[in-house]
Amino acid sequence: MEDVIVLNTEEKKQEITPLPLYDENYPMLRLRMPEYVLPLPNKNMNLLIERLKLTMKMCGGIGLSANQCGVRERVFIIGSEDFQMACINPRVISESAEVLKQQEGCLSYPALSVKIPRAQRIEVEFMDEMGEIKQSTLEGLSARCFLHELDHMNGIRLVDKVGSAAMMMARKKQNKRLQNFKKNAR
Repeated sequence: MEDVIVLNTEEKKQEITPLPLYDENYPMLRLRMPEYVLPLPNKNMNLLIERLKLTMKMCGGIGLSANQCGVRERVFIIGSEDFQMACINPRVISESAEVLKQQEGCLSYPALSVKIPRAQRIEVEFMDEMGEIKQSTLEGLSARCFLHELDHMNGIRLVDKVGSAAMMMARKKQNKRLQNFKKNAR
């Protein structure tokens, strides 16, 4: 059964459906997303955020950018099932000097895992869906997710951050995982 969220509105009930999720070959993933300039809150952005949350949940992710779903807006969500944070026009104010190189995956790169260096702690600013400017300090996995999704907003792909030898090994592992998945799905 497909997950569907139903929101109550004054006029009628509106079904929230997942968005399509595009893979690494989707051209929009190489483009910088433009600043969002419409007044907030608005129904279109609220609907987009709800659809991003549903799509992320259905795909088992902890972050999802609008451009991964074919939507040319500067917005992403990060979080888990318990808490998600929508970030419109996100930016990094400062980064810690401490950098950790850890495994990272991406919903647009199924079964690919590569080591990416990221700041351990960041100060960020973004607008929420109400149009309020928020500042936050993120550490560890939350910081890594924010930076990963911000890369998407800037047209930087996961594979752009990895050397050719490391990528060749990661692709071999990815192909093996995908073959095993196909075998087990039969």
